[in-house]
This record gives sequence, structure tokens and C-alpha cells, in this order.
Amino acid sequence: MSIGDHAYFYVLKRKAREVVAEDINAKIKAAGARDNWRGMELARIDEEAIEFARLEWVRHYGDATHNGFAHSWETLWKKHRARPSFFDLAVWQIVSGRRVLQALTLGKPSNAKTHLCLNWVERSFAPNYLKGALVPILACAEEYAKLLGSCRVVIKDPVDPEKYERYGYGPFHIKGVKGRYLSKEL
Repeated sequence: MSIGDHAYFYVLKRKAREVVAEDINAKIKAAGARDNWRGMELARIDEEAIEFARLEWVRHYGDATHNGFAHSWETLWKKHRARPSFFDLAVWQIVSGRRVLQALTLGKPSNAKTHLCLNWVERSFAPNYLKGALVPILACAEEYAKLLGSCRVVIKDPVDPEKYERYGYGPFHIKGVKGRYLSKEL
């Protein structure tokens, strides 16, 4: 892939984040729910996000919350970013004057770009976590998938399928592929 390919997909991901941020801002103004979303930033995953997850998130892991994934976010990110069309999102928020990482997600489109698969989704389990962090994650994934011309967004092996079902996702089978999937048609 060329530098042009990387730039093209970078612009699409950036556009998806901008559209979702504008939409969320419009909705919270109308609904009066600003406090929960105040100081939120939708960004690409970078070294700062990886470092925050590595050092801060692990402090809140446990049997009652989440014990992390088998692979580090750094490993997952390095694997995914080799493909220019990969999907990544870091959800940041200013909490008590401090920039806090609230959620991360990684995925990639199918080879034919018929669907965008979210392979990894995790939120912070700190006491000041962003309630509803799945809203911008799914909205950005859906917007990026539309920009790619995909027909659906697919979630691979969701930790808690009921959380996704609230947003219109249902069971999905990919022929010849193992694992549990949820999908939403666009």
C-alpha cells in the first residue's frame, strides 16, 4: 500500500469522528445531558493512548470488572495498523482537569469491504468512566463503514452481547469462520 492509501483512509476515519462528534453535540444540546459528555474527544489510537491503557487501566482490572485481553493494546494496535483501512478509535475525556482515556477499539474491513469488523472494544473500569462510551464507538464504526461502502458493522466475540443488542446489533454468522458475531445492517 502506498502513502496515498494511508492518507485516504486516515481522512475517512477523521471524517467519521468529526460527523459523530457533531451529531453527539447536537443531541446533548437538545437533551440537556452535557455533563456526562463534557470534555469528550474522539481520536485515533496513538502512543499516548497505548501508554495510558497499559499504566492506568490495569489498576482497575479485577474479577468483578475485566481482566484485560490476552494481548496488550500495543500488540493489537501494531498488528492492525499495518493495514491502511483498519479502524481505530480512542475516546478521551477531561475529568477533573485531567485527560482520561475512556475507551479503545480496533477493527478492520473485510477484504471486499462488505463489512467492518470490530475485533477489540474495551472501556475504562475506573470510577470516573464515561457512561455510554459505546455510543461514540459504534457511531464512529458505523460512519466509517458507510464511508467505505460497507453493508454492515460486525462485532467479533462481544464480551457482553446485550450491550450491543440495545443499539440494533443481532446474531450474525460468517460462513466458514469460527467465533460469535453480532451485526447491524447499515
